[in-house]
Amino acid sequence: LIGIAALEEGIITRNTIINDTGKLEVGNHEFFCMEYKYYKKAHGEINIKSALETSCNIFFHTIALETGIDNISKWAGIFRLGERTGIDLPFEEKGVRPSKEYKARVFNDIWRPADTAQIGIGQLYNDYTPLQLASYVSSIANGGYYYKPHLIKSIHDKDGLLVNKINPAAEKLPVKEETIKTIKEGMVAVANSVDGTA
Repeated sequence: LIGIAALEEGIITRNTIINDTGKLEVGNHEFFCMEYKYYKKAHGEINIKSALETSCNIFFHTIALETGIDNISKWAGIFRLGERTGIDLPFEEKGVRPSKEYKARVFNDIWRPADTAQIGIGQLYNDYTPLQLASYVSSIANGGYYYKPHLIKSIHDKDGLLVNKINPAAEKLPVKEETIKTIKEGMVAVANSVDGTA
């Protein structure tokens, strides 16, 4: 999501290089690349595909800071993270999407740059449901369409005659094909390349 927000907001392109030196200081907080933390190494110059593939914390801390929490929260909302999906079940949880307003309301505190850096690696003030995450990933996998999830495909009477058929509505999300392609390449690489962390 951080990559999507940064690409869509014009903060980076698929070819943007960020130099991971192993550490990043934000205010009085120090963030580390996992390569540095465990092996005293760093990824060095890295683009978004390689950053996804190798789970490069410094890349995502950096682009999160440049993108800003307001844009990150906006793109999380576009993908329905922290929103009820509307599935045909009662008591669906909304979840939590990170924002300045959330931190102020729940913790009576201001948003700080280190908060944005932490959000860059998917930590701090986000609590998405498994269904929201599945819908988010499927929206990337299918090229940028959001389908409202349903449990029932169709209803038939006791004689087998169709009473009702659910036709899931698809909504094309306002995300560029190039963005989806770039993110998909990184997601495939994380699970299939030699350097992939999954």
